[in-house]
Amino acid sequence: MRILANSAQPYFRNYVRGGGKDFRKKQVTRIIEFLDWIEENEGVISLGRIGKKHVIGFWKSHTHLSDSTANKYWLALCKLWDSYSFS
Repeated sequence: MRILANSAQPYFRNYVRGGGKDFRKKQVTRIIEFLDWIEENEGVISLGRIGKKHVIGFWKSHTHLSDSTANKYWLALCKLWDSYSFS
């Protein structure tokens, strides 16, 4: 886990607790993969600097994903946006 994912961890720490944990843990793993990709390919190290350009770049580089996997990544990214107010 890199700098960006470490800085986002407090926002989804409580999300992984309670209930059906497997799905939520996989969602957090997808969020971390997204954040690591952004940091590695775009050079962003602050959550507040993430924008639509980065999300679009992530999707363009992951066109090989199946529809169901892409949908799972989309849901994880929506959870990231719900957890953290990007302003």
